[in-house]
Amino acid sequence: MALFILEDAAGIGNDQIDTFQAFIDCVIIANDDGVGLNDPAGGRQQVTYARTENGPPQLRLDALVNTTFTPDYGSGPQQVDTVVIPGLAGFTLDDGTDFRHNGTALAPNSSGLAGASLNTTEFCLVIYDTQQNICVARQGSGDIDLPISNPVVLYHEFSHAFRIVNNGLLALTGECDPSSPEENAAITDENDLRTQIANRQGETPALRDPGIHCGAVGCDGGCCIIATVASKSLNSKQIQFLRSVRDHFVRSTEVGYAFFQKFFYDYYSFSPQVCTIMVGNPEIPGHLLEGYINPLLDFWKVMIERSGNNFSDAELGAAFVRHHPDRAAAQSRLEALQSTVAYWMQEETEGNSAPAELLTLLRERAWPSEYMQWALVAPVRIYHDVLTRYLAGADEAAIGRAFNNELDTWAPEIPISDVWAALSAEEVVKELEFCENVLLQSPASKKRFHQRLLDRFADITSVDVVLNGLTANAGVVQ
Repeated sequence: MALFILEDAAGIGNDQIDTFQAFIDCVIIANDDGVGLNDPAGGRQQVTYARTENGPPQLRLDALVNTTFTPDYGSGPQQVDTVVIPGLAGFTLDDGTDFRHNGTALAPNSSGLAGASLNTTEFCLVIYDTQQNICVARQGSGDIDLPISNPVVLYHEFSHAFRIVNNGLLALTGECDPSSPEENAAITDENDLRTQIANRQGETPALRDPGIHCGAVGCDGGCCIIATVASKSLNSKQIQFLRSVRDHFVRSTEVGYAFFQKFFYDYYSFSPQVCTIMVGNPEIPGHLLEGYINPLLDFWKVMIERSGNNFSDAELGAAFVRHHPDRAAAQSRLEALQSTVAYWMQEETEGNSAPAELLTLLRERAWPSEYMQWALVAPVRIYHDVLTRYLAGADEAAIGRAFNNELDTWAPEIPISDVWAALSAEEVVKELEFCENVLLQSPASKKRFHQRLLDRFADITSVDVVLNGLTANAGVVQ
């Protein structure tokens, strides 16, 4: 036993943690196909790693996972395992200590080392904010403008943890400029991972200044893990767009936020395993990017352009065409899409080039989720159908008409969360306005969605009053 990820924070802190995110970050640190996660036991999940790569990050992770550490802090040798606590924004220790936009490695309580008094356990606790948004000092300039991603934060704290479990912690001070010997060593190790990530992306490494430990809130973190791995960048155009959709489109209302939370939970029930499969099958990322991720993003780009605009069929068709000015590229996209739709999303097996383990994972863990079906599966199918019409020579009005017809069937089937039941009548009106501007632009789609709300919340006064009032006074439900 050596490295674990906390699954149940009882006795340590509150339950605002994200176990899957820590596993994802370990996968990115390793960039290797031997990382695994055992079933929960005792409120923790053990990380496993059969290393095949020999870079510094792989060697460090291998040591933390596969070594039994028995440091002597002065009272005799004791076994010390490392437990990772991937905190969400609201995570605090039981004493109220907040780790927002921060990370730390806490030595066992009885060790007497720096930070041990905050640790109520005999583990080495690695705590980091998985929703951090900080900048650090850039090597060469010292400017506090270098983003720090979740895997890099975790690996930085692994550097501290490695010295703690070896009883080799260096001197620590409260100053950030110059950095203490311990922080200097951790930043030097951190730059190993920054270099590895940059090299695998074919980029020049942007390194952190080991002599400055200062940081400031203001840089963006990661987003969709599958898109990150497939696009080979934490800051690719795909990731930037997904962040924009997440922060300014999906999470801008109470209902949208509740939708995202449930979507996020379902998505991370399978996406870490997808990433592990992708690492071991280097042909998958390129296929996923062109045959799934880019089509999905193009669908939502058109949807965002459509939101707030009462597009005619011809105007919607023109918007779709504008996003596909190169017909040769569109034809290549369609060919990639056909493989995705025929095999990965319809579960055909004959002649399928996708790994069987990936198909099984998607079939058993991803596609049963109504959130995955609505937000990730149906949009790609719709996009495939519309792109097919475009390449077959349909005019803009015909493209837009087909697009609108499919949207009228798809949009009102959006999963409905219980948050509607907690809204006041005024809030219900605002949420409906947002839904209708963004998704439900035809009378038929509005009618269908309103009826679904009434069927689900027949005994909720605010929903009943608003929807029946719309029917009586405005004729919205036709």
